[in-house]
Amino acid sequence: MDTNPVYLTPSEHVYLNGEKFAAKAGIFGKTRLMHMEFDANITQLVQAMLAAAFLTLEQQGTLRLEIRSKKVLFGLASTKGLFADAAGPAAAWPPLTIESALPDLAYQLASNKSQNEVHGLVYTWLGSDSSSPFEEVLSRVKNGLAARGLVEAREERKLKIFTHTVYTLPESTRQLALAQSILPIQQLFTWCQQSRPELWESLNNQIKKAVTARQEKTDTDMDN
Repeated sequence: MDTNPVYLTPSEHVYLNGEKFAAKAGIFGKTRLMHMEFDANITQLVQAMLAAAFLTLEQQGTLRLEIRSKKVLFGLASTKGLFADAAGPAAAWPPLTIESALPDLAYQLASNKSQNEVHGLVYTWLGSDSSSPFEEVLSRVKNGLAARGLVEAREERKLKIFTHTVYTLPESTRQLALAQSILPIQQLFTWCQQSRPELWESLNNQIKKAVTARQEKTDTDMDN
């Protein structure tokens, strides 16, 4: 009996079926999928990947997603926020995956409720600003796959100075993605959209807002 089955987490599965979760991109804001010649809208893809992780963790009872009031303007006013509270023990997700990171962060940030919003969890998970924060999300997912041998990674040098990582999808992993049904994720999305439309909208907005907030500031930005 295989005690360490090979499987894709929901966020990884969305990524490796990106054409089913993100529209074809225009000139800007695109990313080429690993398994086919398709330029996906990178914002939609990242939103779907993180939404799949959050909703699956809630479905398992690890997190609880709840819209509730929060104080703003030094406590003089209130608005609604989407919080991701630690609710139960986490499943044994593979390391270096979104699903393994979010529950730990939820527990760590539990003492500061403002940071325990979905925005705060995603922002903290990213850790630092970057020139392409949406690409950084994809890189982290690919690094997690590479750590488990599901994606091949090699370093390439550009202009004899800069190095970047090139990822290649083995056929065995592509077959794994095809064999593992995406229907449960699609049904979870549909259920959330139909039965909790306010939460669905807030979840996607908070994910986009958090990743965008990690955009590295330029000197021009600092002057404005």
